[in-house]
Amino acid sequence: MTTPPTPMSLRDLAHELPPGALPFDVALQLAREALAKHENADIREQTAMYFAASDLQYALRNLVNACDD
Repeated sequence: MTTPPTPMSLRDLAHELPPGALPFDVALQLAREALAKHENADIREQTAMYFAASDLQYALRNLVNACDD
């Protein structure tokens, strides 16, 4: 039986970010701004939901990428 891999830290300040990756604090700020921007979006408005989904997906992908290193 193999031993499970040891957990890695989500943030390693000595590790260089991949090209195009945002630092964690910037990605977190963008996610917060996207949430605030769309918090009052009307679920019955298709256009509002489209823009909310697009912005939030972009913010979430940036946040996950910043955590993954």
